[in-house]
Amino acid sequence: MRTSCRGARFGRAAALGLALALLLGACGGDGDGAVPVAAPTAEAAAGLAADLEELAAGVPGELGVVLLDPEGGEVVARNADRPFTSASLYKLFLAHAVLDRADRGALALSDVVPGLGLTVEQALDVMISWSDNASGAALGQWLGWEQVEAFAHGQGFTATTFDPDTGSQDVVAMTTTPADVAALLERLRRGELLSGPSTVLLMGFLEEQHLDYALSSGFSPDVGFAHKTGLLVDVSHDAGIVELGGHDYVVAVLTDGWSDYEESAPWFGDAGREIEAYVREDTGTSLRPAVAP
Repeated sequence: MRTSCRGARFGRAAALGLALALLLGACGGDGDGAVPVAAPTAEAAAGLAADLEELAAGVPGELGVVLLDPEGGEVVARNADRPFTSASLYKLFLAHAVLDRADRGALALSDVVPGLGLTVEQALDVMISWSDNASGAALGQWLGWEQVEAFAHGQGFTATTFDPDTGSQDVVAMTTTPADVAALLERLRRGELLSGPSTVLLMGFLEEQHLDYALSSGFSPDVGFAHKTGLLVDVSHDAGIVELGGHDYVVAVLTDGWSDYEESAPWFGDAGREIEAYVREDTGTSLRPAVAP
């Protein structure tokens, strides 16, 4: 059974999904879930394909995207298997490894992480919701980077790699793909990645994401997005679970080739707006009027 991903901020979620799907110019199909999603028309798909090409042209390097529908079916994929520098998306895979150990009783959320002064739960919180690099490095060193990578590969995320030599520098050199990121998020959404309590915990951290400079910067307040960003000088990513009008989708958007930290922000805002516009049209969800103070 799929785990529900709703929260105060998660009303912003489903739009990301379908819109992005169409952003990439693919036709989504009808789902057989409780809340059906209308199939996009050929005209709408063609329009989104054109929008996608225009958006892709604005990325100095490459654009990789995967969008999964509410049933986990692939709606759109662009450069899905192309390796990108992970930036802070690696923290999703690290959180999975840590919480899996907690589920198996190999560690406790109340344990203090060596050299950090925070408990495991506190370290996971700031690592995901604030993208704290020190917490990521300390957790990775504690578990062992080779072990984290082996665990990821054993879970099917075979394109995701870690460089164990950089953990002590608070930066971890690694790679991943849009497909691996989307697969992890889809399993999390369905409650198939971790135990029930660990699923709720990780989803809560994603829902309380404080770094909303990317896709969510283009969303309206009623679009839910539980997500994780990744940012370095030349790469910028955003991936998560989007919800709007009772529909939720998994989306992973990875980009590279940027010249500085700020350059990608306007592009992601545009992408978020395009995604929301299509999702609203596809789900028949109108924009809620602003309430006067």
